[in-house]
Amino acid sequence: MEGLGTYPGTSSARCSLASKLQELNPILRGWANYYRHCAYAGRMFTSLDWYTGMRIVRWLRKKRPKARSCHIWAAYQPSSRRPTRRLWREGLVEQHMLAWTPVYRFRLAWMDMPNLTMSSGEPGA
Repeated sequence: MEGLGTYPGTSSARCSLASKLQELNPILRGWANYYRHCAYAGRMFTSLDWYTGMRIVRWLRKKRPKARSCHIWAAYQPSSRRPTRRLWREGLVEQHMLAWTPVYRFRLAWMDMPNLTMSSGEPGA
């Protein structure tokens, strides 16, 4: 082993929740922007939000093993974007919620919906 920094679990336990969220948010945004055109993406985003939140809880418990649950869950605060929704935040940095990404099926410009009220499209018809 080269040093304590390479030992599993010690390097990430030293950083703060804000720095961990800053590291995690670009990854979550990239996934959301890439997969938002897929079928059932909204359901998967909700599941991934739950999974991400539970992984943050596990990381916080590992980081602070003697802390009580109420102290760990104190970082689970109302969002600045949607005050009725609670998420992990520290200061101004908050968890990116995948479920808030607008989901729609991908359409190219030439894939317009057919206008069935028009004629068959033949000239003179």
